Amino acid sequence: MRSKIALRAAALFTALLTSSLPGQAEDTGADCAVATASCLLEDAGQVAETLSRAGDRDEAAFAIATALSRMGRFDDALVKAKEISDTRVAADVLGEIAMGMAKAGAYARAHEIALDIPDAREDWIRVRTVEAVAAATAAGGNIDAAFDQVMAIDNPFRRSQAQAEIALAVAQTGNFRLAIGAASRIATDYWFSPDQHQLKIASGLVSRAGEFDQFWFYEALAHIARLQALEGDAASALQTAAAIPDIAGRSRAMARIGALQAAAGNIEAAFNTASRIEMAYGDLDVLIAIVDSRAHAGNFEAALDLAQQIAAAYADTGGLAAVALRRAEHGLFDDALETIALIPNPGNRTRALTGLAVAMVDAGRADEALRVTAMIYDNEDRGLAVRDVAIRIAVLGDVGRALSVADEHARPRDRGDLAVAIAVERAKAGDVHGAAATARAIEDDLFRAIALATIAPFAG
Repeated sequence: MRSKIALRAAALFTALLTSSLPGQAEDTGADCAVATASCLLEDAGQVAETLSRAGDRDEAAFAIATALSRMGRFDDALVKAKEISDTRVAADVLGEIAMGMAKAGAYARAHEIALDIPDAREDWIRVRTVEAVAAATAAGGNIDAAFDQVMAIDNPFRRSQAQAEIALAVAQTGNFRLAIGAASRIATDYWFSPDQHQLKIASGLVSRAGEFDQFWFYEALAHIARLQALEGDAASALQTAAAIPDIAGRSRAMARIGALQAAAGNIEAAFNTASRIEMAYGDLDVLIAIVDSRAHAGNFEAALDLAQQIAAAYADTGGLAAVALRRAEHGLFDDALETIALIPNPGNRTRALTGLAVAMVDAGRADEALRVTAMIYDNEDRGLAVRDVAIRIAVLGDVGRALSVADEHARPRDRGDLAVAIAVERAKAGDVHGAAATARAIEDDLFRAIALATIAPFAG
């Protein structure tokens, strides 16, 4: 999980260019003998008060408010959110709080907070939050209220996307009849209303109405079909997919069903579903899923043969990456490297090398794993792979070694974020006191505050 700070402002890491992380540290300087949630939040707040930059204080307040929200302390979270001066950060944290309230069943209040989020149109924070609250409302049994909530979304195309999320949320409860009914409202609530022409012009979609008007209706049905297949009802899934009156939407739905059939080991059914896909190259995902299923079962010869056919016919190396990852999973590291050598595509090559490195860590070969990450060409991708290796080492229990990897191999700008991630993984494993020790050992004040706040919800 990338921290919010890493996702929102990569430039913030430049403050860590000269910092380093110690290895295993004792829990010195702690104000509490036991790492309780209130203690961790108090310590995070005390560290945050020492921060000199307004942007750093905002980031620390975001972490503390988010932690309070995840602990169900929504009023306290809202008070903390008021300390944030940056509009974008404030929008982010109000979104977190509103979605937390919705998950807790406080749908109406969550919707009110979502509507009060400062406008951050670049990444639609308010819209995404309204959508998430509406989906939770629908999953809680009030579909009509959910559709009323998304009427606050001005852009009709984006509103249709939110309505699709409502239908998907209902489908995830297992009530597919109601989900399909909800999906049908995407076509009737807006697109066939008396003011549709005026709204289409206002949204800039009128020139592309034929292409986009029903997109989210079709996409909702495709998602529902996938969930039906996931529940083991392939017949109903195929029926839902076949009913989609659009070749692209129908093909997407069939592909998702076929991929699930392949993952379940039903190769013949997957091939049959792939043969029903009408779009050119629309069966690619199904074929790659078949490759992966064969490799997962240890049938590497047949998997590699199909993967090479896909690479030749579709110019896609996803099947080769799947074979390499499964070989690594089986401990066949040399064979995995041979397969990776066949992959020219940078994205698939990086994915395979990263998966191989993590598998090597699981096998107790961390040094070799780091040498594999060095084979990744792109600096950013290589940094992410090192991060995955360090976190995996921490998950397996060797926190000192994980911190050493971060100190010796991670990019300086990544070290603070990585230390937070290691502390969180330690807390997830149930070692909250050890996580607190890891957090307090972080030299950078901002990341120490973020780490202390982030692990607080795990302390109960």
